[in-house]
Amino acid sequence: MLCRADDTGEWIHPPQELSSSGGPTHFEEVSGRGKVFSFIVVRQATVPGHEVPYVVGIIELDEQSGLRLTGIINADPEIVEIGAAVRAKFSDIGSSGFRAPEFDLISD
Repeated sequence: MLCRADDTGEWIHPPQELSSSGGPTHFEEVSGRGKVFSFIVVRQATVPGHEVPYVVGIIELDEQSGLRLTGIINADPEIVEIGAAVRAKFSDIGSSGFRAPEFDLISD
């Protein structure tokens, strides 16, 4: 679920109470599909439950140009490419009780 402007239909992330034109916003489900906009390969462990190397990506969602989320891409770093199609899922972060988006490569 992401924030969307009632008056313009524009998606807003991070969420805001008002749209850029001052109108109200609400939360709406998104497809979770997108494309890899940028990525890095992490070679030093920083996230519980992920062995290095792993990929952290910026994903541009299909719903709107410029609508981007970050998360781990569950794929071999050697096969991740800019423009690759992905789909989001939510995963537990170790035993913290928190969940975060992660992305799996999919075929177009």
